[in-house]
Amino acid sequence: MKKVLSFIGLILALNSYSQYYYDYDINFEDSSQLFRVIIDTLKYPENTWKIGKPQKTIFNSAYSPPNAIVTDLINPYPANDTSVFLIKHVAQQGFVYPHTAILSGYYKIDSDTLNDYGLIEFSPDNGETWIDLINDTIYNQYIMWNTQKPVLTGRTHEWTYFYVNIAGLGYVFTINDYDTLLYRFSFISDQQSEEMEGLIYDNLHFEDWWEGISEKSNNQFESICYPVPASTFFNIEFENNHYKDFDLVIINKLGQTVFSKHNITENRICIKINDFTNGIYFYKLINNDTKQYSINKFVIKQ
Repeated sequence: MKKVLSFIGLILALNSYSQYYYDYDINFEDSSQLFRVIIDTLKYPENTWKIGKPQKTIFNSAYSPPNAIVTDLINPYPANDTSVFLIKHVAQQGFVYPHTAILSGYYKIDSDTLNDYGLIEFSPDNGETWIDLINDTIYNQYIMWNTQKPVLTGRTHEWTYFYVNIAGLGYVFTINDYDTLLYRFSFISDQQSEEMEGLIYDNLHFEDWWEGISEKSNNQFESICYPVPASTFFNIEFENNHYKDFDLVIINKLGQTVFSKHNITENRICIKINDFTNGIYFYKLINNDTKQYSINKFVIKQ
């Protein structure tokens, strides 16, 4: 019943042109967001996660200097260790409807392949349940990676970007407004000392939002989509006289990204729907230059 009511709520909100946007960055320089970061030294008294300026051979600078979070700023990671930090998040409407709940950021890894490794986990219930966002096989259909999944073992010595939308987990776990959610970042080593540098993150970004389809603000532009309903293909048309660069993302009613296209310079996009199932979808078209966007709803009925 909760799932049905959530979807009805979504439709009613769309019809009333509702909008809500919530996002923040943790770049480890801006102290205003550091209250969200919990380095757990109670359960893990030898916790090696430190915030500051990296001073190692490979980890010698942050993605956005000077600060990052790293398994010790100076020393190699120790053997037989588990180090953990948490990000505390209060649920907003991106999980509730669901629509958009994004975690993204940058990482490097320097570890013994397979034996020493990192994890990124999510808890929908303040730590009672934990879901491995990289390796889970039970809820993986609700974990939508827009990049390659992070490889948190071995050696990745260049800053590597990751981006995942987990809004669909709100549907599974009936997440409500203002529920306490947790993201857990771990690094685990075996009993052999490796004299390696471990794991480093920077510029973590979080979004949790939903917005109505027809509302138009100063940061929006108009687009149209047809035919409705679509049976074999559909078109999106918009003004692009100067061949600006646009990105397109299509999501289903669970908040899962089902299609994306980048670097669009035309003013019309034609998309075949062979791989789409029947139902309601939403698209967001973003001008990469001005950051203006257009959002619309369409229906597929094959």
